Amino acid sequence: MILDLSGFKITQTSAKQNDREIGVRAHDTGHTELLAFLFLTPESRSQTAKTCLEQDLKQIRIDNGKFTEQSDPSRTDTPDVATMVLTYPNGSQTFYKYAGTADQCLVVQVYPDRGSRLDPAQATALLARQRYDPHYSPTPQDVANYQAIRGRAYMVSSAAPADTRIPETLVTWNQPGGLPLPHQEAWKLVLLTAYNNAARPSAEFTNDASKVTVSFLISENLSGVPSAEGCRKDIVDAILAANRPIISNSKDGSMSDGHGGTFATHSHLTLLEGTDHNHDVFAFAGNAQVCAEIHASTVSGKSNEDERLQSALALFHPDLSYRPNCADYVAEASVFFKQQPLMGAPFYDSCLNTIPNKTTDPSLIMIRRLATDQVVIALGMTGKIDQSRAYAERAIKLDPDYPLYYYNLACADAEEGKAADAKTHLQQAFSRKGNTLPGEHMPDPTQDDSIQKLRKNKEFWAFVQTLK
Repeated sequence: MILDLSGFKITQTSAKQNDREIGVRAHDTGHTELLAFLFLTPESRSQTAKTCLEQDLKQIRIDNGKFTEQSDPSRTDTPDVATMVLTYPNGSQTFYKYAGTADQCLVVQVYPDRGSRLDPAQATALLARQRYDPHYSPTPQDVANYQAIRGRAYMVSSAAPADTRIPETLVTWNQPGGLPLPHQEAWKLVLLTAYNNAARPSAEFTNDASKVTVSFLISENLSGVPSAEGCRKDIVDAILAANRPIISNSKDGSMSDGHGGTFATHSHLTLLEGTDHNHDVFAFAGNAQVCAEIHASTVSGKSNEDERLQSALALFHPDLSYRPNCADYVAEASVFFKQQPLMGAPFYDSCLNTIPNKTTDPSLIMIRRLATDQVVIALGMTGKIDQSRAYAERAIKLDPDYPLYYYNLACADAEEGKAADAKTHLQQAFSRKGNTLPGEHMPDPTQDDSIQKLRKNKEFWAFVQTLK
């Protein structure tokens, strides 16, 4: 199913651990929700749109009680597409669209927020925009997106859904060390980002039951003191300097790290509105290279306040000797690139540095190609053409048959007004188009913003129009 989510914002992605179901939830600016699922049926390998509808309807009858059903309400069903509308006793309606082939069923449903009503014509038009293509071949980016939803890359917004998978370990791109993140159901990831030019990744969680918010951060130790205390002073002093008028009861201390050593700790109260305060507690670990930090907070003056905060601090298990791998870097890069491309670039670069130059592992070659492409794009988008070009040229030395490296060089040429060089690199790219990854297609240079900058060069543009 090729989704058209124009006017909608994705609010949740999910996948079942057995890889049999993957879903996307989106909401428009009004009161309409769209839910799309692809699920596998290994027990049945001859699915059609109709059988998928019947199978789903059987489960809906079990789950959702009374309703009336209308199949093919617009009289537009085909052997490839089946639709229905369910109307519930309160008048609320849900519109469905199904497709199926082999052992796959796809369903898109549209329904209103609670207490609202859908316009049937608008719901039908929205479903009509969702297109099923049984011959579509997934691109490498599709694969990356799928892995992201499964939790191998972690595309998280500031309002992460409850079932969003999280990185196993928080790492920074320029130092060793790792900070394991909580996976208990009670702790919900709400923000994954990076500060200080992407050198200080941060993961924030909240616990609705304990009313505690906790953040994990890791970064290079810039204090000049190779210890937890040095990290504490460097970080806490900056907090106090920026917020001193609203901070009180500031205290330093220590706590056991569970392995015969200690973490440096700090606590203070932060004034909120009126007379309310937040109770903030911190723990730090550090060596000459890296600082790891946990920051837990809750509204002060509530019951069991200290116990709830200490329970949060118990989540802190830094491993300062951990050596991040490519998967660690890509997990964060995929998030940060979406927030700001240049933010993800150093993490992709660190991933590339873990891949042996002479690898013959197909999975590593694919990762190298994808990571290189993201770095080249990030640098190019921010005007760092020389650096972007250098990455592409380095990649060609390692993998000279991959066409998109040459295409990226052509884009760099076009940005600099070098028509002759752009033509050469486009020729090199399209002469290798048979070496794209499975499901990957060559870009259309006539639609490329960079290539179009040379459109006024008639000879060059005539050549571009011959490329297929």
